[in-house]
Amino acid sequence: MRMKYLSALLLIVIQLFSCAHAREIVLAFDDTLAHSTSLDGTARTKMLINSMARADVKQALFLIKTKKLTANTLDRMMYYDETGQLIVNAGHNYSLLHRAKSYGYPIDIMKSNAALEPYVNYHQHITYPYLDGGGDSELLGQLKRYLAEHNYLPIYVTTQVHDEYMNKLYQIRIESGRTVDIRALEKAYVSMIMDKVMAYEARAFLTLGRSPRQVLLLNENDLAAYCIIGVIDALNEKGFKVIAPEKVFTDPVLNPYFVSNFTANTLNNFITGLPEAKREWPYVASKQDKEKIHSYLRVQGLENLIPQ
Repeated sequence: MRMKYLSALLLIVIQLFSCAHAREIVLAFDDTLAHSTSLDGTARTKMLINSMARADVKQALFLIKTKKLTANTLDRMMYYDETGQLIVNAGHNYSLLHRAKSYGYPIDIMKSNAALEPYVNYHQHITYPYLDGGGDSELLGQLKRYLAEHNYLPIYVTTQVHDEYMNKLYQIRIESGRTVDIRALEKAYVSMIMDKVMAYEARAFLTLGRSPRQVLLLNENDLAAYCIIGVIDALNEKGFKVIAPEKVFTDPVLNPYFVSNFTANTLNNFITGLPEAKREWPYVASKQDKEKIHSYLRVQGLENLIPQ
């Protein structure tokens, strides 16, 4: 009860002083080049990028797993590049993230790098979950050294939601031939994201005494294409300015993660002096994550999307 009271009090303080300092956030998208669902894949990519541009967000991070880069997805990849999106190396084969052999990582990275080199907006920025997910310290050290020696620039993610699960429930409903109140679903989607953003803001403010820049990781799915303007509007209403990642990741003065070689989590642990907690694999929604998403759907009267 005491912790709930303190959290609520901190959120009130942040709200009162939100105009006193700039709060900045970068949008990032995973699961890019995914197959078509209720939206054609190419249409989904173009809708998402065009909607961001309408909301005055001209650049985001797009994490590319090059195994998905085929003749069928080439037009989408070219659209990322033509519209100035910052292209990020996310490896070639996701299964290599679990391989306990140090040589597997460089091979995977080099293969992806070769496929991405022709694109103008690829500058050897890289995201590798193993950098931020703990694991073997010796292997992690080898990987960091390899990235530094080959001039890769690691990006970081601070805030992640399981929007892929909400999108999955939406797709199941649509595939069954039934309708969905998309405006109600947008409210649930935006609430889910904003609660995560504000929770990170409160936690960071409590431990660091300031509002650090956030990098919000979403998935490039149908809900993102339909609802991204609503997300950007909600961020703006809370005092966040959505900024271009290029301004962050190409400036070693503004980006302490480059100059210190820390990830988003380990830098905060270093500053606070708190021990680094062992992280669970965050890329699959847990039972608790799913229940929380169900609660957002219930609030908007979307019980029919929840599995029985």
